[in-house]
Amino acid sequence: MTEQQLYLKSIERDPTNSRSYHYLALTLSIGESIILNDGQSMTKQQLFLKSIECDPINSNSYFNLANTLSSGESITLHNGQSMTKQQLYLKSIERDPTNSRSYINLAITLSSGESITLHNGQSMTEQQLYLKSIECDPIDSNSYFNLATTLSRGESITLHNGQSMTQQQLYLKSIECDQADYRPYYNLALTLSISESITLHNGQSMTEQQLYLKSIECDPTNSRSYHYLATTLSSGESITLHNGQSMTKQQLYLKSIVYDPTYSSSYNNLANTLSVGESITLHNGQSMTKQQLYLKSIECDPKNYKPYYNLGMTFNNGLRMIKQQLLLESLRLGHPLTLVYREIGLTLSNNKQAITLPDGEQMTRRQLLKKSRLQPFVKDPVDALSAIQGNSTIMILIALGVSSNTGVSSNTSGGSSTSGGSNTYRWLIEILLEWCISILSLIGPTFLKAN
Repeated sequence: MTEQQLYLKSIERDPTNSRSYHYLALTLSIGESIILNDGQSMTKQQLFLKSIECDPINSNSYFNLANTLSSGESITLHNGQSMTKQQLYLKSIERDPTNSRSYINLAITLSSGESITLHNGQSMTEQQLYLKSIECDPIDSNSYFNLATTLSRGESITLHNGQSMTQQQLYLKSIECDQADYRPYYNLALTLSISESITLHNGQSMTEQQLYLKSIECDPTNSRSYHYLATTLSSGESITLHNGQSMTKQQLYLKSIVYDPTYSSSYNNLANTLSVGESITLHNGQSMTKQQLYLKSIECDPKNYKPYYNLGMTFNNGLRMIKQQLLLESLRLGHPLTLVYREIGLTLSNNKQAITLPDGEQMTRRQLLKKSRLQPFVKDPVDALSAIQGNSTIMILIALGVSSNTGVSSNTSGGSSTSGGSNTYRWLIEILLEWCISILSLIGPTFLKAN
């Protein structure tokens, strides 16, 4: 006899045995049904409901019934009481205050800062529920992992046993409790800077790259692991996965898209690896150009400022209106590069022509160019890398600056420089120097990390 047949036989022998219905339900997937030996067809939910009817104090039946519901959905018990997902978890805790999983799943239903009142009158926040879960089961990986996600970098929290733990330490503890779960490896990697490493509880030291590789080994279908592993590579560099497969930066982004075709950043970053006019074939056989990838990135996340800016930079001034609108949208969505003001300014035909920015402020070409000079171009090292890699104008300026910056000086009449360049050329060099200083102040001796 199979496991299901044994439970069916148990129900036939004792139709009031709550556990038989409960364990039979666990063998079914949501929406699946099974026919009892008396000919009655029952779904997973109906079996849990029957289990509760037979034993109204069975904590696990309330817990597992709650797991079959979506947020906001309710279900009616056999006694006529209607209960939501949260109410079922609360009932499960009432019936068994030591059920670690009920605290975890109840916490997941709460938003940051929200609290809920248990049946004993105690009010608990999301963090407090995770702490209680750890108290009930100190080896449950999920409790440590989920608690870590509520903390910011550098923040710590005190467990009920008095131990203070940081976000990183909670991820490390989660890995110690379950070494096959990809999530703590992935999230732990996000807390590291380039070239930084961390030592697991088993004594193994792992870098950011190694943590992403381990995450992929644990779950080869996690799109984000491929994406962020790609960001650690330079153009043309490759890395070998734990399965022996060697993959380049482009191939990792392509793989990320396979497992999540709606992830905007992978399309944007893949586009950044292409030159204008170049195309690449996705795993589904579709060929896409640099511009098409930016368009797809926007389609997947219309609130992501990066593809608007990057797409805008693929247009020359012959299509200045298209470029202008894309740059304005990028600015509206919060683009941190002050270089965007310069690029918007350059779409205007003369220094007196004005344009209305997304915040309602009107600025002339001259004012936009001045604004880009007064503020650092780069607020984020990620965008510094994007600016360097994706902007041919900057590359030209760098080349000019390297070859000619030592000869720039103004004469007493305010005319040409002693090197023969114009005031405009001198302005470009000044812009270059300001831009370089702003980047160097951000990245120091380290490499840049892309998003």
